[in-house]
Amino acid sequence: MRTATKRIAQRTYMLTDRLTGVNQFLLEGEERALLIDTGYGTKSLPRAVERLTSLPVVAVNTHLHPDHSNGNGFFGKVMVGERDLPAHGVPSNELFEGVAAAYGKSPLRPFMSFARKLALIDSSAADYSPLPDAIDLGGRRVEVIPCPGHTAGSVLFCDSETGTVFAGDAINREQWMFTCPASATKSYAELWRGLEARLAGYSELVISHSRKPLDFGFIGEFIRAFETIKPENGRPSRIKGTPEPVTFYEYESERYGRIRVWAYPSQVR
Repeated sequence: MRTATKRIAQRTYMLTDRLTGVNQFLLEGEERALLIDTGYGTKSLPRAVERLTSLPVVAVNTHLHPDHSNGNGFFGKVMVGERDLPAHGVPSNELFEGVAAAYGKSPLRPFMSFARKLALIDSSAADYSPLPDAIDLGGRRVEVIPCPGHTAGSVLFCDSETGTVFAGDAINREQWMFTCPASATKSYAELWRGLEARLAGYSELVISHSRKPLDFGFIGEFIRAFETIKPENGRPSRIKGTPEPVTFYEYESERYGRIRVWAYPSQVR
């Protein structure tokens, strides 16, 4: 399946895996190009990158989940948030194995075998190093801001040239928090309250699972969704094999519609 490419701003491209719908992003400077995320490892991704730029490519991950990092091996050296370095472990592998084991005798067993090829991260496939505070592409500087919550090492890539924040999975209408059990709903709201002020000069949030960016007004409603979560309002999901029951909490925004937070009950604090 080919990787679709689209120019979204000057020297800035969105690359989308046509099968999974997950986005990656390529930013060109005068001396280097920055590839934000590498998807599930579709072989067409490196070919698409080569068609778009002749510059040396710096590969980075917004966070270490398989749909953002399983193509890391194509690029050899990859930078991630310090707390997502594989040397600290790969929590998503453990989470998936628990879920897969729970479905071992169900009709979904054949699907789990296929999913394992996509979902497990081989940390030996690339050489990992921690991200700096900023990446200089030559005439274009991209700031790196930690945003722990979806994973411990999740980051935002902030490009002042286009006024764009590349947020990965750090903010969404469907926000997964159970993938980072140490995070808590109230502290994540506080984190984003600080980020809302810090990012005031930017114009849009580009995310990984939608081709349509979020405007900055969404941040305020996203914060309110987390601030108003009450334990008694949670509804159990059908996900099996997790350390605690994955529960979802819904907030209805007049402007943006439903915002749903998926978390363990112990994270609602």
